[in-house]
Amino acid sequence: MATLQKIRDKGTLLVIVIGVALLAFVLGDLITSGTTLFNRSRDKAFVVNGEVIATKEYADRVSEWEEFQKMTSGQSSLDENTSSQIREAVYQQMVRERLLEDQAKKLGLTVSKEEINDLVQGENISPLLQQLPFFVDPQTGVFNKAALTEFLSVINTPSTSAQPEQQAMVDQYKSLWLFIEKMIQYQRLEEKYVSLLSSAIMVNDTEAKNYFDLSQQNADITYVAQNYFSIPDSTVKVTDEEVKSFYNKHKKTFVLEAPIVKLSYFTKEIVPSDEDFAEIEASAKQAYEALQKAENPAPVVADYSETPYRDVFVSQNLLTPGQLAFARTAAVSEMYGPVREGDSFQLYKLIDKTVAPDSVHLRIIAIPDASAAGQDTLVTNFVDSIYNEVRSGKSFAEVANSLNPQSNGGDIGWAREIDLTSIGGDLAKNAFNAPLGEVMKLRLPGQQVLMQVEERTSPVQKYKLAVVNMPVVPSEKTSNNVDNELNQFVSIPDVSKNFSQLAAEKSYSIVPNFSVSANDFSLGQIPGSRQVITWAANEKEKGAVKKFDLTNMRIIARVDEVIPAGTTPLSEVASTIRTRLTNEKKAEKIIADLSSKKLGSIEAYAQAMNATPDTVKFVNFNTQNITGIGYEPALNAVSAFAPLNTITGPLKGNMGVFVTSVANRTQGSETYDAKEQKRILQGNNAYRYQMQSADVLKKKLGVEDNRFRFF
Repeated sequence: MATLQKIRDKGTLLVIVIGVALLAFVLGDLITSGTTLFNRSRDKAFVVNGEVIATKEYADRVSEWEEFQKMTSGQSSLDENTSSQIREAVYQQMVRERLLEDQAKKLGLTVSKEEINDLVQGENISPLLQQLPFFVDPQTGVFNKAALTEFLSVINTPSTSAQPEQQAMVDQYKSLWLFIEKMIQYQRLEEKYVSLLSSAIMVNDTEAKNYFDLSQQNADITYVAQNYFSIPDSTVKVTDEEVKSFYNKHKKTFVLEAPIVKLSYFTKEIVPSDEDFAEIEASAKQAYEALQKAENPAPVVADYSETPYRDVFVSQNLLTPGQLAFARTAAVSEMYGPVREGDSFQLYKLIDKTVAPDSVHLRIIAIPDASAAGQDTLVTNFVDSIYNEVRSGKSFAEVANSLNPQSNGGDIGWAREIDLTSIGGDLAKNAFNAPLGEVMKLRLPGQQVLMQVEERTSPVQKYKLAVVNMPVVPSEKTSNNVDNELNQFVSIPDVSKNFSQLAAEKSYSIVPNFSVSANDFSLGQIPGSRQVITWAANEKEKGAVKKFDLTNMRIIARVDEVIPAGTTPLSEVASTIRTRLTNEKKAEKIIADLSSKKLGSIEAYAQAMNATPDTVKFVNFNTQNITGIGYEPALNAVSAFAPLNTITGPLKGNMGVFVTSVANRTQGSETYDAKEQKRILQGNNAYRYQMQSADVLKKKLGVEDNRFRFF
């Protein structure tokens, strides 16, 4: 009872305590939830037509493409440039998919399961599948439907019938197939959409005939040109009002999908110090003594050299000039070095020399060793039976093809001794010593091999060298010294305000006011510098300075300005506009000056234009790029319509002013096929619509690219 009374007495206080605790819990949950909601609202890799694509979805898709690239290329890793290209390709693909899905839904376009089956296993195999290396015959380069069928049978293998390691491979192939199937479906949907667009505009008989006739009419044109840069800009005047007027009329062409970052920076490469060179030189002298005493050079080379010892004879074309100069004059066991070559120390020892063929032409049949106990005898008997079959007179190539139709008769082509050592020392040794045409039986790690030597090259001088290659790399101390130096620079008061001046005082080579898109892969051509762009694009403080650590380089950068996405400010495009307007006014001036002289020949125009006449052949109305000139539509028109041997011009062109004369015009001999010509033009239209439709839809539906905030 006393306890109950105490609870009653403290009841009010207890309610307050519990209430405060509950309030704290609710508020904490709200704060946490609010933070999550806030983060979600910010987690926009990009937005298409109002649909948010989160960073994880984008990153997962990039990973899929990277794995696909590795499998198709056979690479275990991708370099920075390939990864950057994949990230951009994935972005463009995901944007196009969502734009297409929006239009397809409105138009009722779909891709059925029956269509997918036909594209995979029917008569109309998807062009995408026909290009994948998995399903292409390596010998012919042609699509192999049997390889596709085999692949599909593997991924449809019941999980209960496969070993764990086999099931892991099957699961990987299934993921790969889902990825491929999605691409096939999207490609087919896009084909339908583009077909619908291109069919909306038909090619009529007049258009097809006119296009064909113009393509068959080729002209030889004599011309003389005066480039715009040949006269000073000061000869014409472009006002600020004219620049502004052009900008206002063409604002839609000055749109940025991503911000533009302007920054100033300098780099400091981390190179080995004199102390680093001295340390490696001392180690190289130790290597010399060890190699001089060693009967077997392999352990010494392994201890000191960056590259391993190869116990093979090589011909002179595999030696560096320094190695060859030594090997030609040295006696066996003679040594050379250590000598500094660039950023490394080199040391050579001539182990042996001989005269022998450089390469051999081989055929090989390889049989894997038994994977289960008790089957060794079975495999050996099988190899013996094949061996006896060839020895009895059957063609080695015929036997090899009977075991594997894709083996090309077991032919592995020409190989050098150094090429064969990775397979097994016995193989290399026997390949260069076995009688021609005689089949040999060898046991190598993990397999038994039948080998036949078809040919050998003529004997040449060959050398066996032990090479100790000791590169000099910056030590940790050297790197720390550079970092300390640059950290002190970054911490200088007013470094932001006086960045260029302070850098120049310390003899750093500055790149000032460098412009780069927030989504560019790198800063100039500097590998691994994407991090600088990401920082600068997201930096709130103008003038912020930061040091970046790359593998063998440091970058110190200052944010000069960040121009947001959207319409580019006039200040950023004014110089480009001014150049264009200046060239237009130069064209007017050149044409007016030449016209006033009333010249009567190409030679007279050439003298007045301070230029030399030239001739270009085989130009017609449809030529996109004229040899030696480039894209000049005015000359296309001249080739088709100007009278022969008559001066035409002066004409305003893209690069300058032209005066021309058609010296000759020939007619092609092709026969007009209205149906085929329409098909070609319709195909051209489809390609153009495919390229242009995405740009139109981007502007209409809206695309917001925020990847620079996260990647």
